[in-house]
Amino acid sequence: MSQLEFEITVRCPQTETDNAQTRGGIYINSDKNSEQFAEIKLNGAEEKVIKFQAFLEDGEHTMQITHDFSADHVSAMVIEKIVIDEIDIGVIAYSGTYTPTYPEPWYSDEVDAGRTPKETIGNGVDGSAPLFMGWEGRYELKFSTPLYEWLLENI
Repeated sequence: MSQLEFEITVRCPQTETDNAQTRGGIYINSDKNSEQFAEIKLNGAEEKVIKFQAFLEDGEHTMQITHDFSADHVSAMVIEKIVIDEIDIGVIAYSGTYTPTYPEPWYSDEVDAGRTPKETIGNGVDGSAPLFMGWEGRYELKFSTPLYEWLLENI
């Protein structure tokens, strides 16, 4: 079992009003368990550092950061930094995947016009794009413990 310290920096770069709230959560999922470790509540254009500990069995895990609600159409949730056990994972975060939840009727209009939006963004092919969650949706990063073995494989 590994005890890991997480530090995740998220921000909302812009909102229509100072009190518009952007919300989400941070989860870690494995074959045996799914647990929410933190709630995200950003008021207006705000940045927060969210810290938590997780005790994880050795094996495969998925960290999921959700963008569940935006008060207005200009709000977004941006993942600025992911630090695990005092190690900034940097560009490894780009290998994650963002799965947007597109609103209707916008999505249907785009499909009808022949501009079908991507179902997922990331997987190491879209640069830093999966860290910018303009639509509500979820970012997922697969990792494994022991952490240092995973880091060596992904550097």
